[in-house]
Amino acid sequence: MKYLVYVIMVFIVVSCSNVTNQDSIRDTSQGLVIGTNYDNNTFAWKGIPFAKAPIGNLRWKSPEPAESWNGLLQANEFSDECFQREIIFAEEKFIGSEDCLYLNIWSPRLSKQEINEMDKPLPVMMWIHGGGNIVGDAKIYDPSTLVSEQEVIVVTIQYRMGALGWFRHPSLVDQNSSLEEKSGNFGTLDTIAALKWIKKNIDAFGGDPNNVTIFGESAGGHNVTALFASPLAAGLFHKVIVQSGVSSVSSIAASESYLPDNREAPTDSSLDIFNKIVVSQKLADNLREARSVQEGMSEAQQKEFLYKASPEELTQALLNDRPAKVGMPRVFPDGHVILKGGFQEAYTDSNFNKVPIIFGTNKDENKFFNSMNPNFVEWKPAKGLFKTAGIDVMPTKIINPDYYDAINFYGSGFWKNSAVDIPARSLVKSGHLDTYAYRFDWDELKEINGVELSKLVGAAHALEILFVFGTFENFIIRSFLFGRGSYAPAVQLSKDIQSYWAEFAYTGNPGKGRKKNLPLWSSWSETGDKYLILDSSLDKGIRMSDEEYTVDFLLSGLAKDKRLSDVEKCETLFGISYDDGTGVSDKIFNSFMNGFCSDINYTRTIEIINADRTRITIDNEEET
Repeated sequence: MKYLVYVIMVFIVVSCSNVTNQDSIRDTSQGLVIGTNYDNNTFAWKGIPFAKAPIGNLRWKSPEPAESWNGLLQANEFSDECFQREIIFAEEKFIGSEDCLYLNIWSPRLSKQEINEMDKPLPVMMWIHGGGNIVGDAKIYDPSTLVSEQEVIVVTIQYRMGALGWFRHPSLVDQNSSLEEKSGNFGTLDTIAALKWIKKNIDAFGGDPNNVTIFGESAGGHNVTALFASPLAAGLFHKVIVQSGVSSVSSIAASESYLPDNREAPTDSSLDIFNKIVVSQKLADNLREARSVQEGMSEAQQKEFLYKASPEELTQALLNDRPAKVGMPRVFPDGHVILKGGFQEAYTDSNFNKVPIIFGTNKDENKFFNSMNPNFVEWKPAKGLFKTAGIDVMPTKIINPDYYDAINFYGSGFWKNSAVDIPARSLVKSGHLDTYAYRFDWDELKEINGVELSKLVGAAHALEILFVFGTFENFIIRSFLFGRGSYAPAVQLSKDIQSYWAEFAYTGNPGKGRKKNLPLWSSWSETGDKYLILDSSLDKGIRMSDEEYTVDFLLSGLAKDKRLSDVEKCETLFGISYDDGTGVSDKIFNSFMNGFCSDINYTRTIEIINADRTRITIDNEEET
């Protein structure tokens, strides 16, 4: 099913430029490669392997260096995405391949001679895509504007996801397994392998292997933070930008245990994933019988069973009937690939190697997700041009606007607290002063079908990507996104954001941007300004703020908020804390509002939280 919100948010699209150019021939450690002319006077090299295909016996193994090739590699086609279920527009369709460890490179259109005559190689920016670590791919991002305007090299990479990317079944390791293989962090190891490839080869493309910035959004931001917290990645990158990252890590204990009877767990269980595959193969009638089947196998038989499982079976087993409270697949704090104390150890250990870092979130992160929930927004079948454009359903109204704004403010606020304020505060306290933060506020969106998108989604999750990459010329974007008079100021804001990002990539300090003409972005200060607000001139523009989003600040606001009843305040805090990583502890929850929330029945709240957000029921008829 196609929803308007999803359509307008899939805004980074690839160009069809595909003409090879002899000036783009580059000599890598694997062999010669030729790229293509791309938009905005750039070269692009697509689908370069940076590791061997993790298939067969290499599934759930640390990535091995890619093999060399003979002749000239025509790098003019993107590779397949890593294996996944397409859950947005075709819920049961599987796409991609296990053979997916490829990267793409964009550079200004420089000849070899021009590269050789450069005074200094260009900064490199490695982008890690988002998608909850279960979906997404590199090819939907077009960084050519950023590359051309700011004179940087951008590399987009792919990595194993889901049960192929982060998985710790006890049968997969033995005394011969390496510490990397024991970690279960295969997706993280893929990103490290990509950095190693860049270190070895990027100079041939005009890039500086000693000036690499890693950046990514959402799950990509989580994976960027994982590199920041990985001793194995030290020295492979030199600056970090975390856009709307997820700051929690997986539980090793939960991943290697059966789910409890109430099915509440912070991490997917590898043992239950195994059981689901047993049932799908009709070796047992239910999960209880499947457990007996699994426990009746030797470890060698269990390992063989998992390696013979198809990627479809593994992916389906992970996504179907996930545990209550579980978040997206996240890294395991194994003590080797990722610090044992997780991300927090990287923030607080003053002896751990650190580099300049930017954290940021969007003002209305949660609205994108909540807009799809029929408990909050009414949806009906699309009509007219929207139906003709292939959009099945449209939002018709926000059911309770004040309530909707309130729950989204606190949901987004707690996200900012966990993903920006806590990390920044911890780093500065540990002596790491090269710490910067932002909040993206742009929300000058169009009114469609009588619904103001500025209120429906606002400065939503992922919206800042459009501004970072500057991909504004797509028809859908221009037609459905911008409110009256907002296009030109939005383009200028995009240029300003790119200027800050590039200056950070060049120097480690975003300062006043590349041209030194923007408001000063100062580092996080314990006593003064803390983060930069990114907004257009139609609103209050770009400016620093000293307003910190602490737990006390958010709880105090929630307790006094007249938009919510006392029960709704408790339900809001429960919903934020039910999932992992962003809310408050049981102790804080039970003491909120003098303990008023501790005796409320939250069954209905859990039903709302778990409402299927990729399928909407209209007039008692399910649209599929």
